[in-house]
Amino acid sequence: MDWLPPFLIPMSEVAPVTVGPADVPRVLFWMVAGPTVLGWMVTYLLAIRQAIVDGRVGVPAYMVAVNFAWEFSLTFVLEQTPTQRGINFVWVIINVFLLYQVFRYGRNDYPALSPRTFRWSIVGVLVWASLIVMAGANEFHDRDGMYIGMIINLPLSAAFILMLKRRGSSVGQSMYIATAKFVGSFFAGLTGFLVYPARVLFLVLVPTMVVLDLVYLVLLHRKMRAEGRSPWAFRAPATFAMAADKS
Repeated sequence: MDWLPPFLIPMSEVAPVTVGPADVPRVLFWMVAGPTVLGWMVTYLLAIRQAIVDGRVGVPAYMVAVNFAWEFSLTFVLEQTPTQRGINFVWVIINVFLLYQVFRYGRNDYPALSPRTFRWSIVGVLVWASLIVMAGANEFHDRDGMYIGMIINLPLSAAFILMLKRRGSSVGQSMYIATAKFVGSFFAGLTGFLVYPARVLFLVLVPTMVVLDLVYLVLLHRKMRAEGRSPWAFRAPATFAMAADKS
């Protein structure tokens, strides 16, 4: 293959995935990890509340199954660091309620599916995602779930944009959910850069998910304004929720 031009970028001498975590002071770690934990907790709690108000899931249905698979598998099944297991445990408890809402309201976004097909498809995604999460975390020796978490967060960010487009309205969504999700994702990315500065893949994953979250914030804000809904009103009027649900 001498006729090929020389490559531009040489392969890393040491695989970045084999480089261990940096020695980060505990205070500095929690300065970036803390907002990550709180951001996602607020996202989940607000999504649960919004689903009760509007009767539509606040987090894309199939990604709830993937998220639950990540949190459950890395809390109870596969070895993880004690700190991450504790964080995951809190998230998985909250996600039980999100998963319940998926089975109750999620099919509203997929009217072409029968109730039985929708339920079993959610279960199928949940099982498949659990296997992928555990295999992937083991493959990368990802003892704090950061690699797999970042990889999952990317389609989750895209799924919010697709959910807005599919519904054609802001029903089941709020700027507060979108903002909390952005905060959680942004600080998760900072945590990744801080703890694993050698991980090149994060340089692609983190900016991409941050940009997708910003795009969703802008599109949701525009949609709410177009509907005559105050973007920062904490509770949408019941008349709006009913009208949007029929759109």
